[in-house]
Amino acid sequence: MLILSILLIITTLVTDTTSTEVFVSGQYGQSTHALLGDRQGGFSVQAQSVHDIDSVHRVFGEASYSWNQSHGNRFVENADYKLLSPYLTVDTVGGGMRTETYWFRGGYRMHKNHIVWHAALQFWALQSYRSIDPRPNNKVADLQVDAGIGYTDNLYTYMLIGQVGRYKQNNTIKFYSELGENQIYHLVGPGTAYTRFSGNEKESYYQGLTAGTTIAVLPYRQGWLATLDYRFLKATKELHDNTYIPIGLIRTHAFDATLGYVAPGWRAFICGGLTLRRGQQFIYGEAVNNSYKLLALQPNYAENVWHFGANGSYRLALPVGYMRFAGSIHYSLLTLHSSLTTEPRWSELNALLTDNTLQASAAVRYCFPMKGRYTWFFEPIASMNYYTKTTRHSWQVAFQTGLAF
Repeated sequence: MLILSILLIITTLVTDTTSTEVFVSGQYGQSTHALLGDRQGGFSVQAQSVHDIDSVHRVFGEASYSWNQSHGNRFVENADYKLLSPYLTVDTVGGGMRTETYWFRGGYRMHKNHIVWHAALQFWALQSYRSIDPRPNNKVADLQVDAGIGYTDNLYTYMLIGQVGRYKQNNTIKFYSELGENQIYHLVGPGTAYTRFSGNEKESYYQGLTAGTTIAVLPYRQGWLATLDYRFLKATKELHDNTYIPIGLIRTHAFDATLGYVAPGWRAFICGGLTLRRGQQFIYGEAVNNSYKLLALQPNYAENVWHFGANGSYRLALPVGYMRFAGSIHYSLLTLHSSLTTEPRWSELNALLTDNTLQASAAVRYCFPMKGRYTWFFEPIASMNYYTKTTRHSWQVAFQTGLAF
């Protein structure tokens, strides 16, 4: 979420303190949402650090690994289905998924003569798979580079940040059972399959470009925070079995704004935005020597999502250590315009992909001082999503513990 990335910028670019955290976490959840499965659980390991070389130069980094097992998933066989919808690979069988995620972000910041600038590299990789038919093997790679420059005084920093990136996903489905294969479908709408290429097309490829810019006013120690953010994504879906022909193109324009106040003991934010998603379907003529002639690129999908939210945290000093309370609530409202008719077999999937969502989370962290600069902490976290049109829900509880110094 945007608010989390802004908090990361504050920590790594503006704050006058450095710190390191190393922690592990475990999580468990249940759901009535078919795309998420009926239950899931896993663990993660994470480390993050901000280190000042001297009063001018700073380096920062964060890395994590997570493993997750879900059960009872239905319909969608892609990773990142929210990003790529509606051009998804689906079937009528489904099954639980195992997911491994790797994430890294690191960079450099210089602050001298009221000028602050930074450059950072971020890489996110994911693999999700299943060991029973149908057996998807999704491999995702998302590489981003961001840089910013700004002016700082004793109270605020005024930043302009730019970001570019490259996204790709390989989506391969295999069958090993001697009883035969299930049909694979490729959607061109949340409830419509591309009939011509559904059946035995088991390998697809997504590739895209991302770009964005952020204007931010960030407090140095205490004060108001405000951001305006724009993100763009362009991605295509190609079928490998048909000489890598594209069948769908999605463009996403996301506009977000955040306003809040940061103080030593507490912080509060409100945020809102609009995401525009526009899709086009590739229409082909008859195949000649396994070559398809493109007849038209037809707009067939338009989705608008309004989202609003609030986040906050409060730090309570104790005789020994301190506690930090944090919470958030967000609501997204989706309106859809599609030229396609929903097929009866995908009516439930269509409803799930186009639902409105209410999200809430709460966390409490207790920090206990140890020898020297070391602090041990533990933090229980609870979150819940409620899907207002289908009345489905999902919840998750997590517990993390580690060291800060």
